[in-house]
Amino acid sequence: MRMRYRFALAPLPARAVILCLAMVVSAAIDSHAQTAALSGPRNLGTLALDSALSTVSPDEFVARNSRFEFTSAARESARVEARRLPEQEAPVFEGFPLVDAVMRFDKTGNELTLVVYSVGDSGVISEEKFDGMVESLVVALTKAYGKGVSPGVASAVVRAKALSWKCPAGQIRLEWSSTRANASRGQAYRPEFARVVIGPALVRSLSTPRPAKWIPAEQLRSSDTGDRWIATVPMVDQGQKGYCAVATSERVLRYYGRDVDQHELAQACQTEQGTSSQKFEEQMKRVASRLGLRYQIHLSAVDPRFIGEIIRDYAKAGKRKGGVPVPSQLEQHPYAFYQMLDSLDRGQLVAVRKADRAGLARMERQVRESIDRADPLIWCVQLGIVPEQGLPQANGGHMRLIIGYNAKTSEVLYTDSWGAGHELKRMPLSDAWAITFGLSVMKP
Repeated sequence: MRMRYRFALAPLPARAVILCLAMVVSAAIDSHAQTAALSGPRNLGTLALDSALSTVSPDEFVARNSRFEFTSAARESARVEARRLPEQEAPVFEGFPLVDAVMRFDKTGNELTLVVYSVGDSGVISEEKFDGMVESLVVALTKAYGKGVSPGVASAVVRAKALSWKCPAGQIRLEWSSTRANASRGQAYRPEFARVVIGPALVRSLSTPRPAKWIPAEQLRSSDTGDRWIATVPMVDQGQKGYCAVATSERVLRYYGRDVDQHELAQACQTEQGTSSQKFEEQMKRVASRLGLRYQIHLSAVDPRFIGEIIRDYAKAGKRKGGVPVPSQLEQHPYAFYQMLDSLDRGQLVAVRKADRAGLARMERQVRESIDRADPLIWCVQLGIVPEQGLPQANGGHMRLIIGYNAKTSEVLYTDSWGAGHELKRMPLSDAWAITFGLSVMKP
């Protein structure tokens, strides 16, 4: 059976080449969900009646609502993924099943997001069904809180719609979006997301400036062993969908104070079971500019020169004694590199990449310079090329963040968007270069 992918890399010409394999994640019920009793309401809509929701501490909230689990040791957010709970315990909103719920804790006011529908979690549904879902949500909220009003901008990066109501917790907003059909572009209608956001009254603007007192040095930490890393990048858990690229981007944007989430970015990038690297690069430039940031590409996964150099070096190694020749199809069609990557000899590919001293030195310099400025690097890799332990995705293309380095041990420090346990990891720089197929940065 053909595997499905997570992060898609556009080929050297124009067609999209898919690069990121689906995570091998069990949908089995988690142990915490098997306990006899879960604390807190199953209907998370009742939390809108709690006037202390915006100020409750992380520990107190999770103790009262045990369906939620912290996404990282920093406890800046907690999440519940519906598919990991028994059906009778899975969260709902006023009778509507939820696919995801995230509580973000912030000193300016906590915010609870309840995802009723996302195309990445639930797949494409008809326009009629999506519109009916939104209409039913409006009816339920109007019945509970009166007539809703438009809160202004619903998203800074996509054309989303919204209505808001006052509630004891502050404000409850219904936000939804879909991509309209465009026959000239060959684009079909696609519903994107429908969510309910509960928290302090908020009017979103198109650009949220970085706090005036944001100082790079305050984001950095150092250890006696030589580690230097950015300690304040928030965690975002992509779940079991192919959202590694957009979840990683959400983390960077939230790090810089921009209120954008992975569902909005998935719509912008037209993410399905993965994200086209070509579309990703195009949209990150647009999103960054719209939000007062800059997007800089150090290494593009769709650069034909970069891919050509790898194929050339692999071919040279293949002609040596004991070497493995380049597949003839790849020699004739170099744009098929990513589709044929699994057919290459892993040991020879790693050796070829590590022998590229210029590329290795360039990556080391870019990592140090970016981290010293407290700018995390968006890192596109191919999993399965070098051994890694404890990953929910065994191989294929993936996106993660480089958030630090150790000059003494020649290591990079990085993080994956898979929640708790993936906040800070390390890898030898030479291994990191061997699996690198893209490197970029978003910065002020």
